[in-house]
Amino acid sequence: MLHIAIVEDDAAMRRYLRDQISESLSASRTSAEYDLFESGDSFLSAAGDHYHFDAVFLDIEMPGTDGIGTARRFLRLQPESRIVFVSAREDLVYDTFAVRPFRFLPKSRLLQRLPETVEALVEEAGASLADRLVFSDSSGDMYSFSLRTVVYIEARNKDCRIVTDGGETLIRCRLTDIELKLPSENFIKIHRSYIVNASYIYLIGRASVTLTTGEELPLSRNRVQEVRRAFLLFAGDN
Repeated sequence: MLHIAIVEDDAAMRRYLRDQISESLSASRTSAEYDLFESGDSFLSAAGDHYHFDAVFLDIEMPGTDGIGTARRFLRLQPESRIVFVSAREDLVYDTFAVRPFRFLPKSRLLQRLPETVEALVEEAGASLADRLVFSDSSGDMYSFSLRTVVYIEARNKDCRIVTDGGETLIRCRLTDIELKLPSENFIKIHRSYIVNASYIYLIGRASVTLTTGEELPLSRNRVQEVRRAFLLFAGDN
């Protein structure tokens, strides 16, 4: 499933664009979830709260932060996402090159150009979904992290602390729910409260695991041999 944001200040155009994208996706039997935003600033607020988007359909001329400024700030948060500008200002197409958009769709030719854009989007975005940890918390909010950036996950009472190479996020969910979504060949459970990305393991001791970040995490006694075997298998495959 793709997660798509539509950022457009005209409400009717937001709904129209969602319907047209959905129709184009149906041809490839691809499903999508949509979040609609009336401004770049409201969209950036959601993206800053770890809402992940595989693609963003973005108007250029909007109140507040314009489309190009919005794309620039958003790509600092989610550089792997794809930006599709949808604008009546065809004279601004060269200005958008600064943020390297996936496509530029003139509103005057939207129906002609959209199907090809969506088809290309499905092909490219679909290949990257396997490298993402995507799940919902207990309130229904959806989060997405690049698996390569996740250092470890810690259970804290009813929450999980997701530690990445860029920071950390506390989410209301169970560790077992996240564990089911992780590739077991890359993530090792070293303790009932910790799952570690094997790529970040520096040293496996008798009672702890030291990470390449310098952090030391507890290692359950009854898991020592299992953890060492799992890490040797990981190292052998890499």
